[in-house]
Amino acid sequence: MKVDIKIFFDDRFIVLTDDMHVGAYGIRPTYAPIYYFENKKMLAKRLERFEKSDEKCLYIVHDDLNKLFVNVKNCFKYIEAAGGIVTLPDGRILCIKRFGKWDLPKGKVDKGETHEAAALREVVEECGLEKIPQITGELTPTFHTYKENGKNILKYTIWYAMHYDGNETLNPQTDEDITRAAWFPPNLLKVVRENTYQSINQVLNSELK
Repeated sequence: MKVDIKIFFDDRFIVLTDDMHVGAYGIRPTYAPIYYFENKKMLAKRLERFEKSDEKCLYIVHDDLNKLFVNVKNCFKYIEAAGGIVTLPDGRILCIKRFGKWDLPKGKVDKGETHEAAALREVVEECGLEKIPQITGELTPTFHTYKENGKNILKYTIWYAMHYDGNETLNPQTDEDITRAAWFPPNLLKVVRENTYQSINQVLNSELK
């Protein structure tokens, strides 16, 4: 069974699904409109309309989920990234602050680089870690969109759970607009959750695959 694809537009989202009965059995919010995929041109217009509207979400339906995703992907500049939830032995989690919002360390995958290598590199670079963390598992990936130099970007991020046992002072990568890097105990993650992106909350809620 295929898994629906959720793509975040800031705090709103679209869902790509191959369930042709999505509107018949109440498996979507009642306020969510449905668009049945016809062709790329009409799809691009519907995505543009969604972006400019105040719709909270949109379900896009086609019986071939792979074909649907390829057509959605072709409406954007597509980028792959990788990052991680880094945890200390005492349970504290590493978070960064960028553009005034809390985030998790992540970044683009370089050409020829594996997702695992990219995730470890970005965590070390963005937070100034002295050692390389240990990957302990894979988490739920995310999709989100944003604008860069006038272009619509669709970023696919692979996330990993990581273990770290260092105790050095963190050194945020300021040239990447990161103003803070901090370890948060689980009981204070509410501070992060209240000032972050919905895609990051999805990662924080995810379990090891």
